[in-house]
Amino acid sequence: MWTRWKQVSVICLALLLLASVVFAARSGVETRIVMSGVTTNTTTGAVAIPMGYKTIYGQVVGTGVVTQTQALFGDIDDDAANGILLCTLTLSGTTRTQDACPPFTANFPFHYVTTTNTTGTGATGAMYAGY
Repeated sequence: MWTRWKQVSVICLALLLLASVVFAARSGVETRIVMSGVTTNTTTGAVAIPMGYKTIYGQVVGTGVVTQTQALFGDIDDDAANGILLCTLTLSGTTRTQDACPPFTANFPFHYVTTTNTTGTGATGAMYAGY
């Protein structure tokens, strides 16, 4: 006959196994597009990025020498204005260039990007968040 502690132990073991299956399904890095297809000097709309540890990756592609400066801001509302500067990427290269901000945990509900110095034939910028 099973005692109460054995029943509790079996239930706990079953819950641990279930949790390991659930968390294993989400073990990879997820990404969110912060901006894409940006060909001018502009400020993008605000994007919600999940809270917690994240890495930001920016790129610019085009023909020949291309440049773009991407400044990422964190904001408490979705107006894409008056945010806190979190990272600046100065991208310059031939055909395609990319860089990443140092990983950070700044917990702002919204993020937006201001682009400047966009030059080069077909220069098109994008920024992604990995979390």
